[in-house]
Amino acid sequence: MRIGFAVSTLSVVMGSAVFGLGLTTPRPAQAFLEDICIPRVKDGLKNCIAPASACKDPAEALNRSCLLEAVQFALIPPGRSMIHADSTYFIAQALGYRADVAYWIAAYNENADYAQYKPIDQCGGQASSTNSGASYITASFNGFQRTNASTAGPLYHYLLNFSPNGQGTDVHGASGVQAVYPFHYPPPGYPITIDSVYQGTLYDLRQWAMKGDEAPGLLCTVGYTVPNGSSNFSGPKCLSGATISGTVPLLENYAIGPAINVASGPKVLDNSNTSDVVDYTKLKSFLDDKSKTTGVLFDDPRKPPVPVQIARIGLYLHSLQDASSHGTFCGDDAPSPPGGSDAGSYMYLDSGNVKLVFGTYCATGPHLASHVQETGTGDVSLPLRDYVALNNTVDELILFGNNVAKPRGWIVNPSLLPPNVVGGKSAAGDSAADLKSRLVGRIVQGVQWSRAEVYASGVITAPLQRTDAQDRLNTMNAALGAYSKRLLAANPKLTALRPMPGNSFDPNDKSVCFK
Repeated sequence: MRIGFAVSTLSVVMGSAVFGLGLTTPRPAQAFLEDICIPRVKDGLKNCIAPASACKDPAEALNRSCLLEAVQFALIPPGRSMIHADSTYFIAQALGYRADVAYWIAAYNENADYAQYKPIDQCGGQASSTNSGASYITASFNGFQRTNASTAGPLYHYLLNFSPNGQGTDVHGASGVQAVYPFHYPPPGYPITIDSVYQGTLYDLRQWAMKGDEAPGLLCTVGYTVPNGSSNFSGPKCLSGATISGTVPLLENYAIGPAINVASGPKVLDNSNTSDVVDYTKLKSFLDDKSKTTGVLFDDPRKPPVPVQIARIGLYLHSLQDASSHGTFCGDDAPSPPGGSDAGSYMYLDSGNVKLVFGTYCATGPHLASHVQETGTGDVSLPLRDYVALNNTVDELILFGNNVAKPRGWIVNPSLLPPNVVGGKSAAGDSAADLKSRLVGRIVQGVQWSRAEVYASGVITAPLQRTDAQDRLNTMNAALGAYSKRLLAANPKLTALRPMPGNSFDPNDKSVCFK
């Protein structure tokens, strides 16, 4: 049985523990869902959600989740997304970033999902305040957390594009934004122009993340600022006095689910203490506070706290990656494929307030099924959204690397970093396009930007196709080690790439695991 959440199925689900445990819980945004998790028994790692092949009838439509998957979703154990974490970490080092900087970018990328990221090791153990992984745990703040509707957290995972005409028809389709390709549309697109009219939440996050200094800058709830020409996201201060509201659908074709109803203004960083709500300007103080995190740049002899610029770029990359992940089932669902049957997802201004509209395919069933398909595909290529998200990650880390990281000494292998994303080559001879083709993959069928192109996986994405979670991680670690050897063979003066804390190039090495 595949769950499309039609009326006939709804009664079955409501009568099960699944409905009480998971489907009514505010879990509105889970882009690039965890794909490696800690098992409840035994050692090692496991798939967090069963693949479609484990369902009783896997031949049914792939955009529905079956009961088994829904149960596992409701009870998902600690884990991580190898796209948000491992792939981002690999890309950063391949561009010359120092290993500790690469780690914290990946860690704060994952922080956006959990409010606090506690890494897991290759043995299936999790970092805690009482083991050797303690210093790799991020600070805790819930403002971006995917389940925290009270801070608009879901809207940093479900990135709704703004519709100037208020009907969504100017957002979707061949002449619209096409959410799976952030910043590519409208023309001329990235990197010539960064759209601040339609993709406002992402625009606001990006300008904040690309700041070179430690000053707080400007970050507004869901990106809304006072108007600046045709843009509602690029003004000099945050919009005030507006309500941002809507309902994230849990059930397909039913407008029921967690409600979002927040005020515009500065972005909330943390509201875990309702009597002391703090905004984004306090992020640096959270990173510097030893009672909140002992995380430091562990390869820097001075061992300074994690710089705010690193946390900011990690948080931004998470939303950028999620924009593509959700673009298929919660963005470009109308009027073009794959949905093609509803008004799609967007937001608009109505009498000074912001209204949120979520398309049918944002519902839990199609949404969950789409994330299960994003890794562990076996001999079949990954979905298009994976390749787009990681190509974008390469580009943005090149820009951040040149403008922010390199001047601060965070690039340990500068010869690996291209000077720009438009054709300039690194000292090692690679352009951004060369690196994306090698690391992420190359198009073997169809035309780029058509939403029909098919990729052959590259060095980073090939391991993500492995169907077993432990094998997927081991293969990724081995790929990182092999890539390091390849680079060192070409230039022995380079600093070797390193596996993430708690991991090793050798899958049998238990010494690296948290103790």
